[in-house]
Amino acid sequence: MMMPAVSAENYSLWPRRPEELEQARRLMEEQKGGEAVLLLQPFLTDSGIAGREARQICGRVNVPRYLSRMHPGARVYTVRKGDNMARIAATQRCPQDVIMLLNGIVEPSALRVGQKLVVIPMQLRVEIYPAQRELAVWDGEQLVADYPILSVDDMPKARQVSQVTKVAAREGVLDGHAVLPRSPQYPASDRIIVLENGMAIVAEHGGRGQVQLRMEQKDLNELAMMLNCGNEVKVLFPAR
Repeated sequence: MMMPAVSAENYSLWPRRPEELEQARRLMEEQKGGEAVLLLQPFLTDSGIAGREARQICGRVNVPRYLSRMHPGARVYTVRKGDNMARIAATQRCPQDVIMLLNGIVEPSALRVGQKLVVIPMQLRVEIYPAQRELAVWDGEQLVADYPILSVDDMPKARQVSQVTKVAAREGVLDGHAVLPRSPQYPASDRIIVLENGMAIVAEHGGRGQVQLRMEQKDLNELAMMLNCGNEVKVLFPAR
């Protein structure tokens, strides 16, 4: 569910936190993440500080659950003659990186006919709030992950309007060199995400793109693992 727009001035205020946030933090310290997530559900679409903290807490719990063989949507796919990892990822709507993670695969070309693979069909969308320095990942109405954006390049005012775009490419960098997804070195590389609108989500390596949004590399690698080319991305700015 898309979060409502909010002005940068209002977003920077520090209102009194709901008691549920304090209780959720206590539950997290007690290793009761599931209870914390349930408690915070009413705040996930809130546009203020409380909503952001709730999304960050829930994201820490949801990502390991979502990328698990115990995911309720997980199913088994049997490798057929002529299959390769890219084809399976496309037909099963499960990112190649996720298939490799779920099945402990290091070399994507080493598939065998008859091999059983656990896959999780995904239809993720990303919501980016440059002004609020926040990026959220949703699967339908379910929040999957929430990440802080460290910085955003200055962009012309003409481009500061809400827009819908898609993931155009996922690239890798290893020891300062570009690595393509089909390369055997790709699983070990740090990731860069390029959007169709010319933006790029990067860490310290930089990347091609007219505007760069910077994240922690570990967060970016996790985000890139869940996305395919073509995933919807909403870049959302406060209403003027």
